[in-house]
Amino acid sequence: MSEFKQRTVVITGAGGFIATALAKVFANLGASVVGIDISAEALERFSAAMADIGHADASLGLVCDLRDWDGLKVAMAKSVERFGGIHVLINTATFRTNPVFKDLEATTIEEMTQHMAVSPIGMMGAMLAVLPYMKEKGGRIINFGSGAGRNPPIGLASYGMSKAATHSLTKAAAREWAKYQITVNGILPYTLTPQVQRTLELEPEKIAIYMPPLGYAGDAIKDLGPAVVFLASDASHYITGQNLPVDGGVDLMM
Repeated sequence: MSEFKQRTVVITGAGGFIATALAKVFANLGASVVGIDISAEALERFSAAMADIGHADASLGLVCDLRDWDGLKVAMAKSVERFGGIHVLINTATFRTNPVFKDLEATTIEEMTQHMAVSPIGMMGAMLAVLPYMKEKGGRIINFGSGAGRNPPIGLASYGMSKAATHSLTKAAAREWAKYQITVNGILPYTLTPQVQRTLELEPEKIAIYMPPLGYAGDAIKDLGPAVVFLASDASHYITGQNLPVDGGVDLMM
């Protein structure tokens, strides 16, 4: 029997491509899945994905802005009321400028504030909201960072800054919350999202140099999913404070 059949997984940014894929992964392992997103329209995609695999009754979609820390507390309380606990928190929510690649000198303070407000500040709000439910029996927190947080490509400076802060938050929480048997780790993905696909098509010269040594952008379910499941599982109980590249080797080139 899968260990996740008795567990609840909460995913922020649930309407996003990666989050929806991960929701399917954990649902297929038997977990109850809660999706949180600022957009009701985005949550419809999450709910539709759960319904498509027959998991509607064991899922819950909640509209919440990660910048609203009080709202996050309410959302987590609703999750516990529905499913009895929270065992895993996966923070995928992020903010990206439009266009994706934007020179630092053209970045506005409003855009920079948005980056930081979602990741890491919004992630921190979600982490603090689940903490009371994980203190007694432990838990797993997984924050989505980025290779851009280590070495930002040209045009991703503000995004990279926010992700570097996310990596630091992951390490800080891992150190402070180890006493509760809560592990906190990060994932630095390179995944073929629709956004990456568009960039490959429209601005191939900007992304070609970051093509992984393994030769392709990863699949969210087949390539990324197993790593996230591992960090969410009992098998990773002795791993904490790590920011793990799951990127086909892109980190080797940074």
